[in-house]
Amino acid sequence: MRSLALLLGLLCAPALAQNPPTAAAVTEPGRTLQRPLDIVLGGGEKDSERTVIVVVDPSAGLVSAGFADAFAAMLASNKRQLARTRLGLGVIGQKGCIVVPPTTEHPTVLMALRTALQQPAADFQNVYADLRTAAGAFPSGGAERVLLLVSLENGDVEDDVEQTATVLHKAKVRVDVLTSEATLADSYWAARPWEDKPRGTTLTGADGAVIDLPWGWLFQFASANEITPAGFATWGLSRMAAATGGRVYLHATAAQTQHQCAINARCLFCEGDHLPPDDRWSDPLVDQLGPLATSRSDTFTRLGADPFFRATVEAWRGASEAGLVSSAPGVRITTSSAEPERLRPARDLDLTDTASFERHAKRAEEAAAKAQQLGEQLQQKLDRIEAGKGMARSEAAARYTRVLLQLTRVNLLTFAAWCRDVAPGLFGKDANVPVLPEVPSLDGEQRPVGIGFSNFCLCHGVRPFFAVELPGKAALRPELEALDALYTAFQTRYGKSQFGYALRRNGIAQFWPTFPGINQKPPRHRPKTPHDNGGPITPKRPPREGGTGSSGGTSGPTTGGGGR
Repeated sequence: MRSLALLLGLLCAPALAQNPPTAAAVTEPGRTLQRPLDIVLGGGEKDSERTVIVVVDPSAGLVSAGFADAFAAMLASNKRQLARTRLGLGVIGQKGCIVVPPTTEHPTVLMALRTALQQPAADFQNVYADLRTAAGAFPSGGAERVLLLVSLENGDVEDDVEQTATVLHKAKVRVDVLTSEATLADSYWAARPWEDKPRGTTLTGADGAVIDLPWGWLFQFASANEITPAGFATWGLSRMAAATGGRVYLHATAAQTQHQCAINARCLFCEGDHLPPDDRWSDPLVDQLGPLATSRSDTFTRLGADPFFRATVEAWRGASEAGLVSSAPGVRITTSSAEPERLRPARDLDLTDTASFERHAKRAEEAAAKAQQLGEQLQQKLDRIEAGKGMARSEAAARYTRVLLQLTRVNLLTFAAWCRDVAPGLFGKDANVPVLPEVPSLDGEQRPVGIGFSNFCLCHGVRPFFAVELPGKAALRPELEALDALYTAFQTRYGKSQFGYALRRNGIAQFWPTFPGINQKPPRHRPKTPHDNGGPITPKRPPREGGTGSSGGTSGPTTGGGGR
């Protein structure tokens, strides 16, 4: 009953998340192309004059989605509504953006659209610069002005979002957006600062103005937030709609809505074809946990006064200094506010680069103790925060961090036990067993040079792992029970949301020795130096696993297989 009361209380108190405006306030339900076209272009009064400029980012995903055919169908089914509507077409990346000035000759617009999509681009493109240019293409007069931005890929390429919002607002242009779903507190570009990007821009891509969730946890094969759908668009595009009175429409292919049990991990308890009972999301809960759609500076100000966010940043910084996460918070907390801070590298515990098993075990136990300390300190702060204080999203992030600290402790203790109890039996000087036949051998070399790991995901929860023989055995059981209690409480409250989905994408680690040339870490890419040649102005997007659309790719789940 207590768990049910907690969940009902969460669902019945949306006011905190809706003032100031959030991405949920501007995001429409649905995932189709036709609906936004019919609403935005065909939704005017029959006899009213208006101008609608469609600005298209000609990506391969937009072509494969059949956007030109959907546009043609919209024109055919809304002839009467569009009789006095002037349509224009802009193409992202084209000089001057506008390829067809606003006209009542709608077939001309369709023909130009089909031509533009014949050569889809895979480049990074700055949509915000072209939006500012397109704002000047509207004719004078008091008729309604609407700009529909159609971009599945490039909402993450920012130059000056607030300047763009100001230009469009002054021009009295409403911006509606058709785009892909972002991923939760997306850290993909923050983890890859060396990637080339259009000159004068920054690659972001998160659903919020600030990455408000610690990422890069130790012994997690992937950052769960980078493969978890956010339920909303990238912050910059949500901001455009919020600043101009517009709406955001999300698009997804059928493949993106299919359930996936384990992503970048393995499921130990099924073949990945099950559908957990909480896999379909609760739209009210997803909306309540949406990010702010205010300016970046206003977002920092509000978050800086949020007790849950402050507690998260403090725990995050401690975890970064202890080497428990590969990220550091890009935020500096002041007395009553927060400010952006240059990202600094986190501490590297260096637990897997060599086969020094005893040394690694000692370091892992020390780190596990630190994880316990940080977790207990964070829990104490959470227990002291009064009910009704802070935003629902910040509280979810703080409680997620609490669970991840315990999960990291479990993985560190498992790793230490593996180094002490398993590895020496295989590779120690006094080993009594031969090298297993599945262990690779190169030129007769059978000595390990490092340690590899993977994850068994938590899609079925923690309790099934009680029956799994993990390194550490009986000594590990109390830690697993503590993790199970935290996990269960979190999923009771947030399981039908993007945060509950993210938690299930984390996992219990397993370990094995690595050998020269096999299972070694890929070479680390480093940022360019002043002596390197400059990159192209519009570099190509690198391939990305997981995530969707404007976060850098088009694969992966969308809204947990359910949702909106």
